[in-house]
Amino acid sequence: MAESTINMELQIGTYTEVPLEVEVQWSLNSMGEVDIDDFYAYYIATEDSGHKTFERIPYWMHKIVKVELEEYHEDIVNNM
Repeated sequence: MAESTINMELQIGTYTEVPLEVEVQWSLNSMGEVDIDDFYAYYIATEDSGHKTFERIPYWMHKIVKVELEEYHEDIVNNM
């Protein structure tokens, strides 16, 4: 099993894009395709001082992130 960290922006609602950092645990299956075994996603907020804070996303967002991760195969493999 390998681990990668990627950044993505997830659109919530019509106008809001949420910056996320996702730690992905993945492996290659017998056909050479990426299988996502597990992931942890964090919302990135930048304070006025420039300091970044990370907050775990709520549970309901996990299904949305899981679907979005299928489009990030190259980023996941290249950020190992």
